[in-house]
Amino acid sequence: MVYFENILKARHIKHLLLFFLALLVSFLRVEKEEEYLSDDLGSGSLVVFVEGVPQADDRGIKVKVRLLDGEIPELYGKIGYLTLFGAEDIPSKSFEVFGHVKVHNGRIFISSSWKDVKKIILLGETQRDKLIKRMEEKIEDKDVEALLLSYLFGASQDVMSFEYQASFWRTGLLHILVVSGFHLTLIALILRYLLPGIYGFFLALFGVSWYAFFIVPMDPPVLRAYLMLLFAILIRLLDRRPDYLSLLFFSGSVILFLYPEYLTSYSFWLSFIATLYLILSGTNIDDIKSSMPERFHPIFLSFWSSFFAFLGTASIVSTFSLTTPTSVIFTPIVGILFVPFTAYGILELLTFFSLPSFPLEYLGKAILSSVSLLSYMSFTLNTPLSVKEAIFITLLSAPMLYFLKNWWKLLAGAPLMPFLLRSLL
Repeated sequence: MVYFENILKARHIKHLLLFFLALLVSFLRVEKEEEYLSDDLGSGSLVVFVEGVPQADDRGIKVKVRLLDGEIPELYGKIGYLTLFGAEDIPSKSFEVFGHVKVHNGRIFISSSWKDVKKIILLGETQRDKLIKRMEEKIEDKDVEALLLSYLFGASQDVMSFEYQASFWRTGLLHILVVSGFHLTLIALILRYLLPGIYGFFLALFGVSWYAFFIVPMDPPVLRAYLMLLFAILIRLLDRRPDYLSLLFFSGSVILFLYPEYLTSYSFWLSFIATLYLILSGTNIDDIKSSMPERFHPIFLSFWSSFFAFLGTASIVSTFSLTTPTSVIFTPIVGILFVPFTAYGILELLTFFSLPSFPLEYLGKAILSSVSLLSYMSFTLNTPLSVKEAIFITLLSAPMLYFLKNWWKLLAGAPLMPFLLRSLL
């Protein structure tokens, strides 16, 4: 009993129960909203603000927007996906359009035509717009420019050429392009040591907040990472040591209470589960680390973490796509290039792209070439799972990873094995 109590810490139980309460409340709120919103909300004038990068095809423009106002009040403040038929570009960052609205699986879809744009709302350039414009002036290679747009500014991967999109997908490295905790942590680390003592912490908090609120879209992975860093810095200012597992559950609870619709968001769950498995895989492995020279620790931990991040997200990915086991090996390899690429990119952001651009150009080209080369050595697995099966696997695997120590943690992969064998037979 004492052993059990030492392992299952009271604060973890408290935050886990809070997270389950947030899940229940979010589920009830989403169910109520789905009953309230019919599948077809009809047509009306809508004031939208563009939050995504417009994607053009032979029919027109598709873009993610936030609905600010209009003739359908129940949509105010919600995210929707606008298709503007016949358009070659969006008329403005914000405009009023007459469109037809439908709801499918909790997502809002708006269909309209460029002829139905009723009013253009002029807005000044945002800090994000100015930085992107400056970056496009400095970076000559269009493929590296697209990589920076996606990786540093949080634009959709669709801004990249189809060749490189396919390479990242085949290697299972699309997750690297998502703005998340890695970006925010590097900003915090860079700014933390520019000033002494608590002033460095406040500068780090300011920089992380600036990046999260003004430079990248506040998508679920960014919001989760920002809240965790915010609470971690505040705890450090109180001269206490953050417990990142508790911070993860608490941040997840806050997000679900504020945005119950994220309950059905794949990006939220992929970010949350990947972080959960990274935290759990890094605890109680002292015997493994003591069995090898300290200089090998970074190499071991990079592949160890990559394996468990894949293990945690594989069941979720399998509900809608193929999985790529080779990403376990490829992620640490390509990560060697992404670390200096990210660090220099953040320095460029903080200096308004005033530094020489050739390091970003060379590193970006090296990353794209490496991913393209690795894509020829990759393979995918088709392990179709239902959402219920994915939840079942996670509910078994995560507690095993929490309680087990050292090499025994590998047994956390056992719940996935029967479903993997099922797909192979």
